[in-house]
Amino acid sequence: MREPSPQNGSSQNLIKYLIVANVTVFILQMLLGSGFPETILALNQGNWLKAPWSIVTYSFMHDVSFLHDARKIFPWHILVNMLMLYFIGKNLEQYLTQKQLGTLYFGCLLSGAIVWVAANWGSAGATLIGASAGVMGLLTYFCLNKPNEPVTFLLFFVIPVTIKPKFIAWAMFIFGLFGLVFGELQQGTGTVNTIAHSAHLGGMLGAVLFYRYGMGRELYWLPFLRFSRSSKPMGRKKPMQPVKYSVQFSDRDKLQREVDRILDKINAKGFGALTPEEKKILDQAKDVLKR
Repeated sequence: MREPSPQNGSSQNLIKYLIVANVTVFILQMLLGSGFPETILALNQGNWLKAPWSIVTYSFMHDVSFLHDARKIFPWHILVNMLMLYFIGKNLEQYLTQKQLGTLYFGCLLSGAIVWVAANWGSAGATLIGASAGVMGLLTYFCLNKPNEPVTFLLFFVIPVTIKPKFIAWAMFIFGLFGLVFGELQQGTGTVNTIAHSAHLGGMLGAVLFYRYGMGRELYWLPFLRFSRSSKPMGRKKPMQPVKYSVQFSDRDKLQREVDRILDKINAKGFGALTPEEKKILDQAKDVLKR
C-alpha cells in the first residue's frame, strides 16, 4: 500500500498538456507545410534576439522531413521524444509538484537553448527544433534522484536491458560530448536534421542545477560535482558530555509531593515517560525519605 500523493494529479496533467501541445503543433506542421510559421517559432541562430520567445517555442516543433524524404518513413523525432516524456514524466510526477516539474522541464529547455546558441555562435542559418533538451533534462533528473535503483528498458524498443540510472546519465553525457566535439562543432547545425548535441548537454546541465540548487541535495556520485552546502570546514565532532542533574529539596514535604506526582505519572503513562530529572529525583528521594 502507498500513501496517495496530493500533487500527482496536477503534475500528470502537465505532462498530458505538454504531449498534446507537441502533437498538435506537429499535426499543424504536416497540414500547413510551408505555410507553418516555422521561422517565428523555431530557434534560429541569427534571429533569436528578435524573437526571444523562440527559446521555448522551438521545443514544440519537430522534424517533418519524413514526408518528403524517401529514406525516412517514420516520424522518429517526435515519437521518441513523446514516449520518453510520457514514461519519465509519469515517474517524476510521483514526487514533484506541478510547479517543480514545470520549472525543471522549461528550465532545461532554456539551458539547452543557451548552450546551443553558444556552441553554434556565428553559424548563419542554424536552426533548433524539438523537445529533446527538456526530455534529456527530465531523464537526467531521474538518474540523479535514483542513481542506484536498477531500471529495465527496451534497447531499440526490442532488447530488455537492466542498468543503474547513474550509468545511463554517464553514457548520455559521454555520447553527447563526443557528438558535440566530433560532430556538431565540425559540421555545424545548418539544418534541422543534424543532431543538436549541445542542446542535449544543455538540458542535462539544467537538470543538474535544478537538482543541486532547486531541491537542495548533494551530487555524491559525481566526483567533479561534489558541492558543499556549508563553507565551514568539516572536523571531528566533539564527544557529548554527560548531562549532570542536581536535585535540592530543603523541604521534606515538598519532596514528598514531588515524588507522589512522579509516581502518579508512572501509574498513568509508565516508567518510560519520566524525564531524566524525574528519575534522578526518585533515586535521591529514596535516601532522603528514609531518614
